[in-house]
Amino acid sequence: MSKHVMERRRKRKPMWPLLLLAVIAAVFAVWALVSALRGTLGNTDPDAPPAQSDEQQPGPDEPKTEDQLAAERQALLDEAALLAKGYFYDEAIAALQGAGELQNAETDAELARIQGLKDSLVKYEGQLYHVFFHSLIVYPELAFDDKGHPAEGYNMWMTTVSEFKAMLPLFLENDFVLYDITEMMELDENGMAQRKDIYLPEGKKPLVISIDDVSYYDYMLPDGFAQRLVINEAGDVVTEVKAPDGTVSQTYDGDVMPIVDQFVKEHPEFSYRGAKGIVAPTGYQGAFGYRITDPDWFTEAEFKQLCDDVKAIAARLRETGWQIGCHSYTHNSFWRGDMTLAEVKDDLDRWKSLMEPYVGETNILITPFGGRFDVGSDVYDYIVNELGFNIICPVGSGMPTSYEQGSMMQDRLNLDGYTMIKHPERVSKFFFDPTPIIDPARPPLD
Repeated sequence: MSKHVMERRRKRKPMWPLLLLAVIAAVFAVWALVSALRGTLGNTDPDAPPAQSDEQQPGPDEPKTEDQLAAERQALLDEAALLAKGYFYDEAIAALQGAGELQNAETDAELARIQGLKDSLVKYEGQLYHVFFHSLIVYPELAFDDKGHPAEGYNMWMTTVSEFKAMLPLFLENDFVLYDITEMMELDENGMAQRKDIYLPEGKKPLVISIDDVSYYDYMLPDGFAQRLVINEAGDVVTEVKAPDGTVSQTYDGDVMPIVDQFVKEHPEFSYRGAKGIVAPTGYQGAFGYRITDPDWFTEAEFKQLCDDVKAIAARLRETGWQIGCHSYTHNSFWRGDMTLAEVKDDLDRWKSLMEPYVGETNILITPFGGRFDVGSDVYDYIVNELGFNIICPVGSGMPTSYEQGSMMQDRLNLDGYTMIKHPERVSKFFFDPTPIIDPARPPLD
Protein backbone atom coordinates (compact mmCIF):
# COMPACT_ATOMS: atom_id res chain seq x y z
CA MET A 1 0.00 0.00 0.00
CA SER A 2 1.39 3.33 -0.95
CA LYS A 3 2.31 5.95 1.58
CA HIS A 4 -0.25 8.36 0.06
CA VAL A 5 -3.17 5.92 0.57
CA MET A 6 -2.20 5.25 4.16
CA GLU A 7 -2.17 9.00 4.91
CA ARG A 8 -5.72 9.41 3.49
CA ARG A 9 -7.07 6.61 5.73
CA ARG A 10 -5.53 8.24 8.85
CA LYS A 11 -7.29 11.57 8.03
CA ARG A 12 -10.89 10.03 7.63
CA LYS A 13 -13.24 10.96 10.63
CA PRO A 14 -15.27 8.23 12.42
CA MET A 15 -19.06 8.06 11.49
CA TRP A 16 -20.64 6.80 14.79
CA PRO A 17 -21.06 10.23 16.46
CA LEU A 18 -23.15 11.40 13.51
CA LEU A 19 -25.29 8.29 13.67
CA LEU A 20 -25.87 8.83 17.40
CA LEU A 21 -26.96 12.44 16.86
CA ALA A 22 -29.39 11.31 14.19
CA VAL A 23 -30.98 8.76 16.52
CA ILE A 24 -31.33 11.34 19.33
CA ALA A 25 -32.95 13.82 16.94
CA ALA A 26 -35.43 11.24 15.78
CA VAL A 27 -36.37 10.31 19.34
CA PHE A 28 -36.84 13.98 20.29
CA ALA A 29 -39.03 14.53 17.23
CA VAL A 30 -41.29 11.63 18.20
CA TRP A 31 -41.50 12.91 21.83
CA ALA A 32 -42.30 16.42 20.64
CA LEU A 33 -45.08 15.16 18.39
CA VAL A 34 -46.65 13.11 21.17
CA SER A 35 -46.35 15.99 23.61
CA ALA A 36 -47.97 18.39 21.16
CA LEU A 37 -50.88 16.04 20.69
CA ARG A 38 -51.32 15.91 24.46
CA GLY A 39 -51.29 19.67 24.75
CA THR A 40 -48.14 20.13 26.84
CA LEU A 41 -45.81 21.46 24.19
CA GLY A 42 -45.80 25.22 24.17
CA ASN A 43 -46.74 25.51 27.88
CA THR A 44 -44.05 28.05 28.67
CA ASP A 45 -45.35 28.88 32.17
CA PRO A 46 -43.18 26.85 34.57
CA ASP A 47 -45.82 27.19 37.29
CA ALA A 48 -48.75 26.11 35.14
CA PRO A 49 -50.01 22.57 35.83
CA PRO A 50 -49.79 20.08 33.00
CA ALA A 51 -52.95 19.48 31.06
CA GLN A 52 -54.97 16.50 32.19
CA SER A 53 -55.43 13.57 29.93
CA ASP A 54 -58.88 12.59 28.78
CA GLU A 55 -58.90 9.94 31.48
CA GLN A 56 -58.27 12.62 34.19
CA GLN A 57 -60.94 15.12 33.04
CA PRO A 58 -64.30 14.72 34.85
CA GLY A 59 -67.11 14.02 32.47
CA PRO A 60 -70.00 16.45 32.14
CA ASP A 61 -72.47 13.86 33.41
CA GLU A 62 -70.34 12.58 36.24
CA PRO A 63 -72.46 12.57 39.44
CA LYS A 64 -71.52 14.77 42.40
CA THR A 65 -70.08 13.14 45.49
CA GLU A 66 -72.17 12.80 48.62
CA ASP A 67 -69.98 15.40 50.31
CA GLN A 68 -70.62 17.89 47.50
CA LEU A 69 -74.36 17.31 47.64
CA ALA A 70 -74.40 17.66 51.42
CA ALA A 71 -72.52 20.97 51.28
CA GLU A 72 -74.81 22.39 48.58
CA ARG A 73 -77.89 21.18 50.43
CA GLN A 74 -76.78 22.85 53.64
CA ALA A 75 -76.15 26.11 51.78
CA LEU A 76 -79.68 25.90 50.36
CA LEU A 77 -81.17 25.22 53.79
CA ASP A 78 -79.25 28.14 55.29
CA GLU A 79 -80.39 30.46 52.51
CA ALA A 80 -84.03 29.43 52.91
CA ALA A 81 -83.92 29.85 56.69
CA LEU A 82 -82.44 33.35 56.36
CA LEU A 83 -85.07 34.36 53.82
CA ALA A 84 -87.85 33.10 56.04
CA LYS A 85 -86.44 34.92 59.06
CA GLY A 86 -86.83 38.18 57.14
CA TYR A 87 -90.40 37.20 56.06
CA PHE A 88 -89.39 36.39 52.48
CA TYR A 89 -91.52 33.27 52.67
CA ASP A 90 -92.39 32.95 48.98
CA GLU A 91 -88.74 33.28 47.97
CA ALA A 92 -87.68 30.67 50.51
CA ILE A 93 -90.41 28.28 49.40
CA ALA A 94 -89.47 28.72 45.73
CA ALA A 95 -85.81 27.99 46.51
CA LEU A 96 -86.68 24.76 48.31
CA GLN A 97 -89.19 23.67 45.69
CA GLY A 98 -86.40 23.99 43.13
CA ALA A 99 -83.99 21.87 45.15
CA GLY A 100 -83.71 19.23 42.41
CA GLU A 101 -81.03 16.68 43.26
CA LEU A 102 -80.57 18.34 46.66
CA GLN A 103 -84.07 17.39 47.79
CA ASN A 104 -84.25 15.02 50.72
CA ALA A 105 -86.09 14.66 54.03
CA GLU A 106 -84.31 17.73 55.42
CA THR A 107 -85.36 20.03 52.58
CA ASP A 108 -88.91 18.66 52.68
CA ALA A 109 -89.10 19.35 56.41
CA GLU A 110 -87.77 22.89 55.99
CA LEU A 111 -90.22 23.52 53.17
CA ALA A 112 -93.08 22.39 55.40
CA ARG A 113 -91.82 24.55 58.28
CA ILE A 114 -91.63 27.71 56.17
CA GLN A 115 -94.97 27.02 54.52
CA GLY A 116 -96.38 26.75 58.03
CA LEU A 117 -94.90 30.13 58.96
CA LYS A 118 -96.50 31.73 55.92
CA ASP A 119 -99.85 30.08 56.61
CA SER A 120 -99.79 31.31 60.22
CA LEU A 121 -99.65 35.02 59.27
CA VAL A 122 -102.62 36.98 60.57
CA LYS A 123 -104.20 40.17 59.35
CA TYR A 124 -102.98 43.04 61.48
CA GLU A 125 -105.84 45.29 62.59
CA GLY A 126 -104.09 47.43 65.20
CA GLN A 127 -102.40 50.82 65.29
CA LEU A 128 -99.63 51.80 62.92
CA TYR A 129 -96.54 53.19 64.66
CA HIS A 130 -94.15 55.85 63.39
CA VAL A 131 -91.18 57.38 65.23
CA PHE A 132 -88.69 59.88 63.94
CA PHE A 133 -85.21 61.22 64.61
CA HIS A 134 -82.83 63.84 63.34
CA SER A 135 -79.22 62.99 62.49
CA LEU A 136 -77.60 61.42 65.54
CA ILE A 137 -75.08 63.06 67.86
CA VAL A 138 -71.86 61.06 67.51
CA TYR A 139 -69.72 63.10 69.94
CA PRO A 140 -71.83 64.56 72.79
CA GLU A 141 -68.80 66.41 74.13
CA LEU A 142 -68.85 68.54 70.96
CA ALA A 143 -72.63 68.88 70.63
CA PHE A 144 -73.11 70.02 74.21
CA ASP A 145 -70.06 72.30 74.64
CA ASP A 146 -72.00 75.43 73.55
CA LYS A 147 -69.15 76.46 71.26
CA GLY A 148 -71.06 76.10 68.01
CA HIS A 149 -74.81 75.83 67.70
CA PRO A 150 -76.49 76.34 71.10
CA ALA A 151 -76.39 73.11 73.08
CA GLU A 152 -79.99 73.52 74.21
CA GLY A 153 -81.29 72.95 70.69
CA TYR A 154 -79.33 69.74 70.31
CA ASN A 155 -80.39 68.63 73.78
CA MET A 156 -84.04 69.19 72.90
CA TRP A 157 -84.37 67.81 69.39
CA MET A 158 -81.54 65.34 68.85
CA THR A 159 -80.73 61.79 69.93
CA THR A 160 -77.26 60.42 70.62
CA VAL A 161 -75.77 57.35 69.00
CA SER A 162 -75.71 55.46 72.30
CA GLU A 163 -79.40 56.20 72.93
CA PHE A 164 -80.45 55.09 69.47
CA LYS A 165 -78.42 51.89 69.67
CA ALA A 166 -80.10 51.10 72.99
CA MET A 167 -83.57 51.60 71.49
CA LEU A 168 -83.34 49.02 68.68
CA PRO A 169 -83.17 45.90 70.89
CA LEU A 170 -86.08 47.28 72.94
CA PHE A 171 -88.20 47.71 69.82
CA LEU A 172 -87.36 44.14 68.85
CA GLU A 173 -88.10 42.75 72.32
CA ASN A 174 -91.49 44.45 72.24
CA ASP A 175 -92.42 42.75 68.94
CA PHE A 176 -92.07 45.71 66.61
CA VAL A 177 -91.01 45.05 63.04
CA LEU A 178 -89.91 47.66 60.51
CA TYR A 179 -92.50 48.06 57.78
CA ASP A 180 -92.56 49.93 54.47
CA ILE A 181 -94.84 52.96 54.78
CA THR A 182 -95.74 52.76 51.09
CA GLU A 183 -97.30 49.34 51.78
CA MET A 184 -99.69 50.83 54.37
CA MET A 185 -101.88 52.57 51.80
CA GLU A 186 -103.49 51.81 48.48
CA LEU A 187 -105.87 53.66 46.18
CA ASP A 188 -109.23 52.21 45.23
CA GLU A 189 -110.75 52.35 41.75
CA ASN A 190 -111.92 55.90 42.43
CA GLY A 191 -108.51 57.13 43.54
CA MET A 192 -109.49 57.24 47.20
CA ALA A 193 -106.89 56.18 49.76
CA GLN A 194 -107.54 53.22 52.00
CA ARG A 195 -105.59 51.07 54.40
CA LYS A 196 -103.79 48.24 52.71
CA ASP A 197 -104.03 44.81 54.32
CA ILE A 198 -101.03 43.94 56.47
CA TYR A 199 -100.23 40.33 57.40
CA LEU A 200 -97.72 39.63 60.15
CA PRO A 201 -96.91 36.85 62.59
CA GLU A 202 -99.24 36.89 65.59
CA GLY A 203 -98.22 39.62 68.04
CA LYS A 204 -95.96 41.58 65.71
CA LYS A 205 -96.60 45.33 65.21
CA PRO A 206 -95.55 47.44 62.19
CA LEU A 207 -93.12 50.29 62.86
CA VAL A 208 -91.96 53.09 60.57
CA ILE A 209 -88.75 55.02 61.29
CA SER A 210 -88.02 58.34 59.58
CA ILE A 211 -85.01 60.64 59.76
CA ASP A 212 -85.47 64.37 59.14
CA ASP A 213 -82.96 66.86 57.71
CA VAL A 214 -80.49 64.32 56.31
CA SER A 215 -78.51 67.09 54.67
CA TYR A 216 -75.72 67.58 57.25
CA TYR A 217 -76.02 71.34 57.47
CA ASP A 218 -72.98 73.56 57.75
CA TYR A 219 -73.79 74.59 61.30
CA MET A 220 -73.66 70.95 62.46
CA LEU A 221 -70.24 70.09 61.05
CA PRO A 222 -68.12 71.23 64.05
CA ASP A 223 -70.60 69.89 66.61
CA GLY A 224 -70.02 66.16 66.66
CA PHE A 225 -72.29 64.93 63.86
CA ALA A 226 -71.42 62.95 60.74
CA GLN A 227 -70.15 65.06 57.85
CA ARG A 228 -71.88 63.19 55.04
CA LEU A 229 -72.94 59.80 53.69
CA VAL A 230 -70.62 57.80 51.44
CA ILE A 231 -70.61 54.39 49.77
CA ASN A 232 -67.66 52.36 51.00
CA GLU A 233 -65.68 49.67 49.19
CA ALA A 234 -68.12 47.02 50.38
CA GLY A 235 -70.98 48.88 48.69
CA ASP A 236 -72.58 49.94 51.98
CA VAL A 237 -73.90 53.42 52.73
CA VAL A 238 -71.87 54.56 55.74
CA THR A 239 -71.08 57.82 57.50
CA GLU A 240 -68.00 59.97 57.16
CA VAL A 241 -67.22 61.22 60.65
CA LYS A 242 -64.70 63.73 61.94
CA ALA A 243 -63.42 62.90 65.41
CA PRO A 244 -62.53 65.54 68.03
CA ASP A 245 -58.85 65.09 67.17
CA GLY A 246 -59.57 65.97 63.54
CA THR A 247 -59.21 62.50 62.04
CA VAL A 248 -61.82 61.55 59.45
CA SER A 249 -63.05 57.99 59.02
CA GLN A 250 -65.89 56.01 57.50
CA THR A 251 -68.07 54.34 60.12
CA TYR A 252 -71.15 52.16 60.44
CA ASP A 253 -72.44 54.01 63.50
CA GLY A 254 -72.49 57.70 62.60
CA ASP A 255 -76.22 57.97 61.92
CA VAL A 256 -79.51 56.09 61.95
CA MET A 257 -79.17 54.49 58.50
CA PRO A 258 -75.98 52.43 58.85
CA ILE A 259 -76.86 51.51 62.44
CA VAL A 260 -80.23 50.12 61.33
CA ASP A 261 -78.60 48.35 58.38
CA GLN A 262 -76.18 46.53 60.67
CA PHE A 263 -78.87 45.70 63.24
CA VAL A 264 -81.09 44.18 60.57
CA LYS A 265 -78.17 42.08 59.31
CA GLU A 266 -77.84 40.67 62.81
CA HIS A 267 -81.61 40.48 63.39
CA PRO A 268 -83.42 40.03 60.07
CA GLU A 269 -86.65 39.38 61.94
CA PHE A 270 -86.71 43.11 62.82
CA SER A 271 -87.43 44.05 59.19
CA TYR A 272 -90.44 42.90 57.20
CA ARG A 273 -89.11 41.99 53.75
CA GLY A 274 -86.11 44.28 54.04
CA ALA A 275 -87.93 47.50 55.01
CA LYS A 276 -85.79 50.06 56.86
CA GLY A 277 -87.31 53.55 57.00
CA ILE A 278 -87.51 57.00 55.39
CA VAL A 279 -84.53 59.29 54.77
CA ALA A 280 -85.81 62.88 54.39
CA PRO A 281 -83.41 65.65 53.36
CA THR A 282 -84.40 69.24 52.78
CA GLY A 283 -82.96 71.05 49.74
CA TYR A 284 -81.48 74.39 50.69
CA GLN A 285 -78.10 72.85 51.55
CA GLY A 286 -78.30 69.84 49.28
CA ALA A 287 -78.63 66.21 50.31
CA PHE A 288 -76.60 63.71 52.31
CA GLY A 289 -73.80 66.25 52.88
CA TYR A 290 -73.39 67.26 49.20
CA ARG A 291 -74.20 70.83 48.19
CA ILE A 292 -75.97 69.96 44.95
CA THR A 293 -78.20 73.04 45.07
CA ASP A 294 -75.24 75.46 44.93
CA PRO A 295 -73.71 74.81 41.49
CA ASP A 296 -71.97 78.21 41.40
CA TRP A 297 -69.66 77.10 44.21
CA PHE A 298 -68.00 74.43 42.08
CA THR A 299 -66.41 73.79 38.73
CA GLU A 300 -68.54 71.97 36.21
CA ALA A 301 -66.65 68.73 36.83
CA GLU A 302 -66.87 69.07 40.61
CA PHE A 303 -70.59 69.74 40.52
CA LYS A 304 -71.22 66.77 38.24
CA GLN A 305 -69.33 64.54 40.66
CA LEU A 306 -71.42 65.79 43.59
CA CYS A 307 -74.64 65.07 41.70
CA ASP A 308 -73.42 61.62 40.65
CA ASP A 309 -72.52 60.84 44.27
CA VAL A 310 -75.98 61.82 45.49
CA LYS A 311 -77.64 59.75 42.77
CA ALA A 312 -75.54 56.73 43.73
CA ILE A 313 -76.25 57.11 47.45
CA ALA A 314 -80.01 57.54 46.90
CA ALA A 315 -80.09 54.49 44.63
CA ARG A 316 -78.15 52.38 47.12
CA LEU A 317 -80.39 53.47 49.99
CA ARG A 318 -83.44 52.38 48.02
CA GLU A 319 -81.79 49.08 47.06
CA THR A 320 -81.21 48.35 50.74
CA GLY A 321 -84.75 49.01 51.95
CA TRP A 322 -84.87 52.76 52.52
CA GLN A 323 -87.42 55.20 51.11
CA ILE A 324 -86.47 58.79 50.26
CA GLY A 325 -88.86 61.46 51.52
CA CYS A 326 -89.19 65.19 50.89
CA HIS A 327 -88.74 67.37 53.98
CA SER A 328 -89.48 70.54 51.97
CA TYR A 329 -86.85 72.62 50.22
CA THR A 330 -86.52 75.56 52.61
CA HIS A 331 -87.77 74.30 55.99
CA ASN A 332 -89.12 77.83 56.39
CA SER A 333 -91.25 78.87 59.33
CA PHE A 334 -94.44 79.19 57.28
CA TRP A 335 -94.73 75.41 57.57
CA ARG A 336 -95.54 75.92 61.26
CA GLY A 337 -98.93 77.53 60.67
CA ASP A 338 -101.27 78.82 58.02
CA MET A 339 -99.21 78.41 54.87
CA THR A 340 -100.32 79.97 51.62
CA LEU A 341 -100.46 78.22 48.30
CA ALA A 342 -97.82 80.60 46.91
CA GLU A 343 -95.41 79.74 49.74
CA VAL A 344 -95.90 76.01 49.38
CA LYS A 345 -95.70 76.13 45.60
CA ASP A 346 -92.43 78.10 45.64
CA ASP A 347 -90.93 75.69 48.15
CA LEU A 348 -91.96 72.33 46.72
CA ASP A 349 -91.46 73.37 43.10
CA ARG A 350 -87.81 73.97 43.96
CA TRP A 351 -87.61 70.52 45.52
CA LYS A 352 -89.05 68.99 42.38
CA SER A 353 -86.65 70.80 40.05
CA LEU A 354 -83.46 70.90 42.12
CA MET A 355 -83.59 67.79 44.31
CA GLU A 356 -85.77 65.18 42.68
CA PRO A 357 -83.49 64.70 39.63
CA TYR A 358 -80.78 63.46 42.02
CA VAL A 359 -82.55 61.80 44.96
CA GLY A 360 -85.32 60.37 42.80
CA GLU A 361 -89.10 60.63 42.78
CA THR A 362 -91.02 60.21 46.01
CA ASN A 363 -94.64 60.37 47.12
CA ILE A 364 -93.71 60.95 50.80
CA LEU A 365 -93.81 64.43 52.33
CA ILE A 366 -92.35 64.82 55.82
CA THR A 367 -93.70 68.23 56.81
CA PRO A 368 -91.30 70.63 58.59
CA PHE A 369 -92.27 71.50 62.18
CA GLY A 370 -95.02 68.89 61.86
CA GLY A 371 -96.99 71.31 59.70
CA ARG A 372 -100.59 70.52 58.77
CA PHE A 373 -103.09 71.76 56.20
CA ASP A 374 -106.77 71.18 55.68
CA VAL A 375 -107.89 68.33 53.49
CA GLY A 376 -109.61 69.78 50.41
CA SER A 377 -107.82 73.14 50.64
CA ASP A 378 -105.91 74.57 47.71
CA VAL A 379 -102.67 73.72 49.51
CA TYR A 380 -103.79 70.10 49.95
CA ASP A 381 -104.92 69.86 46.34
CA TYR A 382 -101.58 71.15 45.07
CA ILE A 383 -99.47 68.90 47.30
CA VAL A 384 -101.48 65.72 46.77
CA ASN A 385 -103.07 66.02 43.35
CA GLU A 386 -100.56 68.18 41.49
CA LEU A 387 -97.25 67.06 43.00
CA GLY A 388 -98.22 63.51 43.96
CA PHE A 389 -97.26 63.61 47.65
CA ASN A 390 -100.03 61.31 48.86
CA ILE A 391 -98.26 60.08 52.02
CA ILE A 392 -98.00 63.01 54.42
CA CYS A 393 -96.33 62.76 57.82
CA PRO A 394 -96.80 65.56 60.39
CA VAL A 395 -95.95 65.20 64.11
CA GLY A 396 -98.24 63.91 66.86
CA SER A 397 -97.41 61.91 69.97
CA GLY A 398 -100.35 59.55 69.53
CA MET A 399 -99.22 58.55 66.02
CA PRO A 400 -102.71 58.35 64.47
CA THR A 401 -103.09 57.36 60.83
CA SER A 402 -106.00 58.54 58.71
CA TYR A 403 -106.98 58.12 55.07
CA GLU A 404 -108.27 61.35 53.58
CA GLN A 405 -109.49 61.52 49.99
CA GLY A 406 -106.44 60.51 47.93
CA SER A 407 -103.87 60.50 50.71
CA MET A 408 -102.69 58.93 53.94
CA MET A 409 -101.86 61.16 56.92
CA GLN A 410 -99.62 59.54 59.51
CA ASP A 411 -98.41 61.37 62.63
CA ARG A 412 -94.99 60.65 64.09
CA LEU A 413 -93.55 60.63 67.61
CA ASN A 414 -90.19 62.34 68.08
CA LEU A 415 -87.79 60.20 70.14
CA ASP A 416 -85.41 62.97 71.19
CA GLY A 417 -84.17 64.64 74.37
CA TYR A 418 -87.32 66.68 74.83
CA THR A 419 -89.66 63.69 74.70
CA MET A 420 -87.46 61.29 76.66
CA ILE A 421 -86.73 63.77 79.46
CA LYS A 422 -89.87 65.93 79.59
CA HIS A 423 -92.49 63.43 78.46
CA PRO A 424 -91.20 59.88 78.96
CA GLU A 425 -94.79 58.67 79.28
CA ARG A 426 -95.27 59.32 75.58
CA VAL A 427 -92.62 56.71 74.86
CA SER A 428 -93.49 54.20 77.58
CA LYS A 429 -97.16 54.22 76.55
CA PHE A 430 -96.30 52.53 73.27
CA PHE A 431 -92.73 51.26 73.41
CA PHE A 432 -90.48 51.23 76.50
CA ASP A 433 -89.31 53.33 79.43
CA PRO A 434 -86.73 55.71 77.95
CA THR A 435 -85.25 56.84 81.28
CA PRO A 436 -82.58 54.10 81.58
CA ILE A 437 -81.20 54.76 78.11
CA ILE A 438 -80.79 58.55 78.36
CA ASP A 439 -77.19 59.44 77.61
CA PRO A 440 -75.42 60.64 80.80
CA ALA A 441 -73.52 63.14 78.66
CA ARG A 442 -76.70 65.20 78.24
CA PRO A 443 -76.79 68.45 80.23
CA PRO A 444 -79.85 69.25 82.34
CA LEU A 445 -82.88 70.25 80.28
CA ASP A 446 -84.81 73.15 81.79
